[in-house]
Amino acid sequence: MSKTATKILGALLLTCLAATSAFATIYPPGPGGACPDSVTPYQVQNIAAPCHPATGDTLKGIGGIITGMDTKSTTYGFYVQWSATGTPNPWTGQQIYTQGVNTNITPFNFQRGDSVVVEFGYLQYYSNGTEVTTYTPAANCLIRKVSSGNPLPPFKVGTANYFSRMASNANAPQWEGCLVRVPGPLRVARNVGLYSTQFLLVDNVACPPTAVGPCDTVYVETTTLCNPSLGALPLGKIVQSVQGVWEVFGSDWEIKLRDASDLEAALPPALVDAYPVADDTIRVTFDRPVTQASAENIANYSLSSYGTILSATLESNGTAVDVAIDNGLGHGATVKETITVSGVIAVASGLPQAGGESRTFFNGVVPITMIQAPDPAGLIASPCLDRSAFAGTGSATGSRITFRGVCTAPYTAANIYYVQQAGATTRGGIACYAPLVPMIRGHQYLFVSNIQEYYEETEAYGCGYMRDEGPVALPAPINQTIAVLADTTCDSGQTITNGREYEGMLVKLDYVKVANCSACSPGYGFDVAGPNPAFTDTIHVTDKSSAMYTMTPDSMMVMDVTGVLSFSFGTFVVLPRDDNDFVTHGLNVGVPPSSPSKVTFSVTPNPARTALVSFALPKQSDVDLSVYDLAGRKVASLFNGVLPAGSHSREWNGAGAGAGVYFVRLRVGSEIYNLRTISLK
Repeated sequence: MSKTATKILGALLLTCLAATSAFATIYPPGPGGACPDSVTPYQVQNIAAPCHPATGDTLKGIGGIITGMDTKSTTYGFYVQWSATGTPNPWTGQQIYTQGVNTNITPFNFQRGDSVVVEFGYLQYYSNGTEVTTYTPAANCLIRKVSSGNPLPPFKVGTANYFSRMASNANAPQWEGCLVRVPGPLRVARNVGLYSTQFLLVDNVACPPTAVGPCDTVYVETTTLCNPSLGALPLGKIVQSVQGVWEVFGSDWEIKLRDASDLEAALPPALVDAYPVADDTIRVTFDRPVTQASAENIANYSLSSYGTILSATLESNGTAVDVAIDNGLGHGATVKETITVSGVIAVASGLPQAGGESRTFFNGVVPITMIQAPDPAGLIASPCLDRSAFAGTGSATGSRITFRGVCTAPYTAANIYYVQQAGATTRGGIACYAPLVPMIRGHQYLFVSNIQEYYEETEAYGCGYMRDEGPVALPAPINQTIAVLADTTCDSGQTITNGREYEGMLVKLDYVKVANCSACSPGYGFDVAGPNPAFTDTIHVTDKSSAMYTMTPDSMMVMDVTGVLSFSFGTFVVLPRDDNDFVTHGLNVGVPPSSPSKVTFSVTPNPARTALVSFALPKQSDVDLSVYDLAGRKVASLFNGVLPAGSHSREWNGAGAGAGVYFVRLRVGSEIYNLRTISLK
């Protein structure tokens, strides 16, 4: 099974523990199952709602937008809320308890803003709270992610009286599991005993320190949804507002904080992230809204390169600043920049940063070809390693990096997408795992992440920012032979052309025959062999759980196959995107030897001072034959125009370039072919 398939299965299915409790009626209830199959949080939370399930019922299809994650090993789960826009609606929040399964990490990677559906769940009550657990009679459950990046439901705003912690609070039950907010100023009135990591707030205006008698108190819980826990605040501390998930525990109603941004205490802003969004612009983000005057004061920013800060512009969200710079740096694995920020002021508290905070990243928008270029240190290692110099050591991630590419293949079920640098002939594709929102095939994206080597495939992981730059032309698939694409050799001298040159890129195999088809049935991959007529070299076409196609091959079928070349557990595989990536020619098809059946392409001798570039065309075609250096710059044009079917050749004597490694690119119509050559000039 490919690692892409492994990610798909992990992203879709949660196998849960067998139930040990007695179960009641399977939902939906009602005579003959009159109620709808799916159930909403409104039906679960509101006992007066039609089709309200009973304790012990199993539920179908309950879901919503994730508003908070519980990542503690003893209480894994999350909260969902049904309404996403408009006025806050009561009875729309629900806790989902996933037992021992942490859905916040790989392979699930659920996070706030994800729309999810629990296909089967079991209704129970825990410490007076309503809970949907993933226990089911069938000992199996399915949690499905529908989409990511959705806006969170609006907060229900109320006073300290409205959200009093008391069990007798009549307002409380309808907002269980929902996002709520209490504006301030509020004062920390208690944080001792049972509340050593929690605290109680009172309205500092309605209940000043000189007040005599009881006051309405808001209980703030800092451990369940915060990882690590935030802990209590000092007595008397003034808090501008508090927000989070409203929940009951025992006899107390409480606001569960999700992170520090839910507590607008008298605290300064904290620097969250910084990364390039252009070669001359760095985007800086804070954990809370900051004042425009302090955010746009260029004296509050400095660069480790001693480059110049030209301007700073606060974005409309109030938490991000675009800092224009001039640092004179280029790109590269050793070319890093650090921005230091100080003196920026929080809107709520009016407090500035106490000291400078810094973030380091690779400079500018780095070409994918540079990210995919082999690290020289890896090539001379023993054993040789063809890996990115931008990745961390081993399987660790490197520093923040920004790149741009066209989405060529969205494998949405696996939450993995391939993007390719426009115009790149080799080393131009990369896998992007778990973007913030699904990517659209044919759209160009600016992508901020880290780089890791995932089972020796270079992968962008930990997306922190992405920008859809709109539709562009898809790169044409690059025609190559199986012998080249299946070759996994770590070429320490970088003198051969093999699969490493095309990892993550769209490739095309012409006139290959289905082989090893014992598993040629729906749901399984297959091998193809070629080129015709020898059919000796083979490569795997991945199974249908990884690539979204329905075509079932025949054991003697001859076809063209297009897809992304992926490195999977020590071997290269082709990932078709859909049925359009297959062109079938029939069974046991032969190609007449008297005329070329497909484009052929060679460079001889290699190395050479003067190389002969030979190619054959099966039909009259528009042809471009050019030479490029390793940076992707054209150094020579050997032909550009229309040629008839047949064999052709051109010489290149190294004109326009010095000695070194180059790529000869042949474009025939929309198809592109590449060969590496070494000039001895």
